[in-house]
This record gives sequence, C-alpha cells and structure tokens, in this order.
Amino acid sequence: MLTTSTVAAILAFCSLSSAKPLNKKWEASGWANTGPASFTTSVIGTATGWHHHHETPPTTSSYYSSLSYAHSASTTVDAPECTATPESGDSTGNNGSTGNTGNTGNNGNNGNDGNDGNSGNTGGNGSNGNNGNNTPATPTGLSKVAQILLSDTRADAINNVLKDDADFVFDFNKARKFGPGAGGEIVQANRKAFPALTGTGIGMAVGFLGPCGFNTPHIHNRATELLIVTKGRVVSEMVVENGVVGADGKAARDVTNVLEELQATPYFEGALHTQYNPDCSNATFVAPLSSEDPGANTMAQAYFALADDTIRAAAGNHVSGADVDKFRGIISTSVALGVEQCLQKCNIPKSK
Repeated sequence: MLTTSTVAAILAFCSLSSAKPLNKKWEASGWANTGPASFTTSVIGTATGWHHHHETPPTTSSYYSSLSYAHSASTTVDAPECTATPESGDSTGNNGSTGNTGNTGNNGNNGNDGNDGNSGNTGGNGSNGNNGNNTPATPTGLSKVAQILLSDTRADAINNVLKDDADFVFDFNKARKFGPGAGGEIVQANRKAFPALTGTGIGMAVGFLGPCGFNTPHIHNRATELLIVTKGRVVSEMVVENGVVGADGKAARDVTNVLEELQATPYFEGALHTQYNPDCSNATFVAPLSSEDPGANTMAQAYFALADDTIRAAAGNHVSGADVDKFRGIISTSVALGVEQCLQKCNIPKSK
C-alpha cells in the first residue's frame, strides 16, 4: 500500500515535470503495479504553488517518466503516466489556442509575436489570439509625411495615418494667405501641405495673379511643370539652359508666349521661367508638377545671396559694393507688381 509521503512525492514529480502555471489542477491516473501482487490504484491530486518557468508552455502536456522505489521486498511500481487535464485558458484546451499575433494576459495564451500584458487580448478563458492587435503603433512626434514614409505598405499608411476621408482633399481657396507679395499668390499642394501626395510623385500649384501680378523668375529643382491658364491671360517666359540660343545664334533664347484661357505651356525641370498678368483684371492658372516636393528657387534672391565679390565679378566688376546692397534691398517679393507697361495701363503706382 502506498504511503501518504510516497503519493505526495509522485504528485510533486508530476507537477515539476509538467511545469504548468499557478493554481492548475492535475490528475494522475492509471497507476499499475507490475509486481507479483497485482493491484490498481487511482489517485487524484491538486498541485498548487508551482510557478510557471517556461516562456512558452509545451504544446503537449503528457510526460512519461520511469521511477522505482521499494514497495515491498520484491515489488516495483512504475511511475504514473502524468496526464494533465487542461482547464479553460490552457493552450491545449477547447477554448484556448496559441494566438498568432495576440498579446498575453495573466490568464491568457502566449502569442507568437505578442507582448506580455496584465490583461491581454487572450483573456482568462483562453480566447484565440488571432483577433489580437496586429496594427503597427503610430509613431509619436512625427509628421504625417514621416509616418507615411515609415509605413511598410501603402495600405498601412492609409489605414494608420490617412484615416479620415478629408485627408484626401486639398482646398486651394482655404490654403490662401494673400501674401506676402502685393501682386497675388502661388499656393502649392506639395506633400508637406497635402500629405496624401506622399509617394505619388505628383504635386500641384495654383497661381492667383492680381492686375499686373508678376510671379518672379524662378526654377523648380526637382520637377517639370505644365501651366494651364484657367482665367484671364498670362504672359509666359522660359530660358531653358546654356546652348539654347535665339534667332541670332548667340544670345540665350527666351521662349515667350501669351497664354489665353485653357492654353498650356511646359517648363522643364531646372529651367528658368516666369509669368505675369498683363491685364487689369485677375488671372488664374493651375500647374501640375512632376514631384510631390518640387522645390523652388527664385533667381534674383538666389543671385544676391552670393558674396559681394562674386556678384561684382559676375557683373564685370562694374558694380560697387554699395550698389550690391542697394539691389538686395529692392528685390521684389513674389508675386510682385510688374511690369511697368501694365502698371501704367492700370494706374497702379510702382513700388518705391
């Protein structure tokens, strides 16, 4: 007959072998005596106080061990088959399964990619972790453009960053600031102003030119532009690059056109170009651009940003330092008022 201490030792062995979490019930059944005096004993015990020491419990809970001890002079008892009866919440239970991406609660399952939590997505009843949170965390302190660029896929960017349908609408009227120039305004929809453009490779500008409004000479560093007049008239000029010459074969060619409504002209990437409204009424143009970040560099401001000696040398050293400073102070801010002929026609005083 088995003593109480013997049964306790066997139960402890089963508990240690199974290494199951705290306060789980275990049944050991089918103890068979293989000695001459044949008997069968059924023992049901509850092991408590054993702490979980595996990061992920084994997927099978049956362990077989060999244990011998003296029962009588010639009797040997094989170790019991330690078969665990899982309760709800175990990974092998009817209600529990290992979550693919779920977080782990105190009484829940371990997700393969989940994190430990006090009350995870897979709760005390072992709910399946397939419904766990598999949405990447939104980075904090980053602009929408940065978050989109860091997204693994376009779908992730739309689901996690561009959540509102309004994120896909840009209002050029509401984006107007009515300045800083006196002659009108250019409103740009680039990826900073309109994050939905990020990754598309396109942008758009709308020019609002008042009477005699002058969009001063500039280039786009990273984009080709197609300007389309939608209201009034616009005078367009473009100087493409060195080597493109005029009719005399010497001077650089200035490609000049007066565009009427719904007429268009292209400006090549990096080509110097400008527009102005020759009339006393407002004009408007739209300009698709081949980059979500086209850039712009106004030539007059860029030239006079150089060192004085460089500017004087470019002018054949015929310009004094005082004149350079004077020119810097009178450069127009785009969109400016010009040209003089239009100003006279519309009775608009010149800037002093």
